[in-house]
Amino acid sequence: MSAAKRNTKRRVTPQEVRSGVESGTPAPYYLFHGEESYGRERLYRWTLEHLRPAVAPDFNVDVFHGDSVDPERLLDLYNSYPMMAPHRVVLLRDADRLQAPICKALEPLVDTPSETTIFVAEGAKFDMRRRLFAQMSRQGMAVEFRVPFDNKLPEVIREMAEERSLQLAPEAVERLRLYVGAQLAELANELEKLAIYIGDREGGHVTAEDVEELVGVCRGASVFEFTDAVGKADRPLAVGLLHSLLEQGEEPHRILPLLTRHFQLLLRTQQLEKQRLDRSEMARGLGVAPFFLDGYRRQARAASPSTLWRGLLALRRADELLKTGGGRARYRAVMDLCLSALTPGIPG
Repeated sequence: MSAAKRNTKRRVTPQEVRSGVESGTPAPYYLFHGEESYGRERLYRWTLEHLRPAVAPDFNVDVFHGDSVDPERLLDLYNSYPMMAPHRVVLLRDADRLQAPICKALEPLVDTPSETTIFVAEGAKFDMRRRLFAQMSRQGMAVEFRVPFDNKLPEVIREMAEERSLQLAPEAVERLRLYVGAQLAELANELEKLAIYIGDREGGHVTAEDVEELVGVCRGASVFEFTDAVGKADRPLAVGLLHSLLEQGEEPHRILPLLTRHFQLLLRTQQLEKQRLDRSEMARGLGVAPFFLDGYRRQARAASPSTLWRGLLALRRADELLKTGGGRARYRAVMDLCLSALTPGIPG
């Protein structure tokens, strides 16, 4: 099996792209795509910075946009020789916006790879069945950026923190996950603020209190407190926190996944309790810091499995209703009804 075919059967990592560029053996084509925009944009900018010729960069770098590209002009520049430099770079931003006829017109790009031009395409969601993108992936390097799953998020947060010489306590990781979620651009911003906040603190250690002081205060009512109030079936407190969050501009589409995860963790806690595990094993099984374990155990013991399953069903129904749109007033009504279902039998 050829190397090109092998390349289509596994995921290429950003580090592989960087290693190839730094070693002086760049690929003829780069395709950066996926719904996670922060990592995609970082790699795009890094690649441009490191591939941009030092000599006459204004004449050797050309940028096009998918919704306005002239395919004939792009092909002419792609096939042009660089000016006093070893190579030229042609970039296509928002390539996912290419209309089908334009995408077809650009296919000569991949018929005969240029020896002196590197082509980089970037965008959100590509139809990889299109010949242009499929051949770029086979003959070059395609990196897909996916929004991390919730169970992978703590690892992502730690890695992003280490890039900034920060060492986060497990409780700090958990609070960042709850406050910010999988919005990596926001996570990066909060980590930058934390780096400034702790200054030259020894070891770059960040505590849960640091996160609460800086991130929690900035965001007002705490998503962490809200999910905790729902888990305790404290409807009056939960209603107050929910309305505060919505007034601050918090999106219901971000709150629902956090509540869903919370209920799933309570069900998982009930299952693990039957196995008589010690604290560290149970925390590891839940994927949470031991600091939070007692709270999950108390809430899991206070709820029946049927109540938790009904709660998950209510959350799914709320998600379906939110997807139909309707504006902020409707969003608030949907969330209020959902909250009533999550905290049954308790007057508001």
